[in-house]
Amino acid sequence: MSGFSENEKSILKNSPLLNHLSDENYQAFMAISSRSTFGKGDVLLKEGELNDDFFIIVSGTVGLYKKENENAAPELIDTLTSGETLDEIRVIQNRTCALTVIATEATVVLQTSISRLHALENHQCHDAIVEPVIKIISDRLFHSNETILNKIHEKKRKNKQFICILFGMLVLF
Repeated sequence: MSGFSENEKSILKNSPLLNHLSDENYQAFMAISSRSTFGKGDVLLKEGELNDDFFIIVSGTVGLYKKENENAAPELIDTLTSGETLDEIRVIQNRTCALTVIATEATVVLQTSISRLHALENHQCHDAIVEPVIKIISDRLFHSNETILNKIHEKKRKNKQFICILFGMLVLF
């Protein structure tokens, strides 16, 4: 855990991914991880690329960007901050990055190698973090569903307003 301040160590120890680990698994996890810093505008992950690392944000904020299609510019869909994880789904399933992640300010992260986590000598640590990874993914899915539902309701509300305005204009004419 060298390189982390006491405050950063506390953030990590209390993060949703690591807060339940035994001391042994926590130390094993930290041994295969490192502290990395990114400046504003630096890319941590790029949509469509394969990466061996996932991250826990220690300080700072990152933006999550998604392209509508191959030719479209990426659009900001959310932000993440201290204690939250990035690309944790790859602990369970090796796949390309679904989003581009860009630091929106100076950001410190704990960077962990997925291949080292999957190594035989770390299987106990890997097994210990699978459940919190599933919970994090589940929470994000729930949040995404709520966001989509809110956008649908907003669109319906705007459509009703538009119809009322059109009806009002028709009545005036």
